[in-house]
Formats: sequence, structure tokens, C-alpha cells
Amino acid sequence: MKINERRSIWNRFSGRLDDMVFYTYRGMACARMIPTEVKAPSAPGQLAQQERMASLAIFYQALKEAGIYAYWQQASEGMVWNGYNLLVKMNLPAFDGEGKIADFSKLRLTWGAVALPDRMALQQEKGLEWRLTWENTPLLPNARPDDRLMLFLMKDSETFSVEALETGGACRRDRQAVFRIPEEIREFPHLYAAFRTRTGEKSSVSGYYHLIY
Repeated sequence: MKINERRSIWNRFSGRLDDMVFYTYRGMACARMIPTEVKAPSAPGQLAQQERMASLAIFYQALKEAGIYAYWQQASEGMVWNGYNLLVKMNLPAFDGEGKIADFSKLRLTWGAVALPDRMALQQEKGLEWRLTWENTPLLPNARPDDRLMLFLMKDSETFSVEALETGGACRRDRQAVFRIPEEIREFPHLYAAFRTRTGEKSSVSGYYHLIY
């Protein structure tokens, strides 16, 4: 709360007194109560939500390290939420009460207004080589021929690391991309595909594929 009296003794005082803290904010003397007791969550639902939120914070850091969290920030422009809140809202259903990823198909690595192509399909070529194909529907909103393909891999429900794959510069106009899984991450079975604008400012929502060798 603010202390409005300009000549109050509290204007010259800062620090703690019993359960009150006095401080100055933008030239105004203020005071606030100190919580006397903070109760730890006890209900199973509260504990489960706490686990989910802790895991989402780690997931957020993984997206930052992969260089794709910026798409969440861009997608949230003009919304009530910021990028982090949007990420939490869209990914919370993918996590269980223990904070593990329960459904990788519900996980979204990217978010945005760029359109995903229609009829995207994945097939194994040979060994660690795969082919992703799609159709370019005429007049599809928010889709440009020079939109770039992005591919990412994730490992399991407890390892949130995100690995980017080389796409060979594949564009929407190509209608296909052949890519190879590096030997060192062949045990990462969860593939996510998305398209971004040529300048890299905006992205699509990511699509999911489960790799089975």
C-alpha cells in the first residue's frame, strides 16, 4: 500500500517492523504485509499441477536452447498472454501428474500463424534416411512458396532436450524433403516438423511423427 502523507515519518523510514516492510517506490513511501505462513500444496491435484509446471519450465529452457522459443514470443504479440504463458497453455495437456510427457503428439515445439501444408506424410527410405512429403494447396492462407522446413527430435518422457535436424534448405515449394538422422541421436524417436517464413520471423504450429525403425 502507498503512504500518502508527504510529511509522514515513514517517508524517512525503510526496513522491516514486525509484519510490515517499508520501502520507497518511485518517490512514494510504501508498505506491505509479510505473509506469516505459506502452506505447501497438500491435495493430490495441487501436487500434480506443481510437477507439471516445474517440467514446463524445463521444457521452456530446452526450446530456448534450441533457438525456437522466439516463435512463441512472436505468436503471443497482441494477446493477453506473453510467450511463456502461451507455451504453458498449449503444452500443459501433454504432461502427466508426475511431470513427465504423457503424450508426445500433444506437445507443441513451435506456434504461430504460418500454415502447415496439407497431407504431410513421413516414410522411411533406408536405414536412418527418411522422406517427408506434403501437398501445396492453392491459395492456402499464410503460406508462401519460400517458407522453410524445420525438423526437431526429442528423446523420451524424462529427457526434454530438443535436437534440430539438417533439412538441406527444403522449402514449401519442394513438396518433399529427404533427411538423415545422425547416428548419435538415432534413439530420439519423436519427430516434429514446422514451417517458418524465409526471414525466420514467424512459424507454424509443429506437427508430430513417431519414428519406428
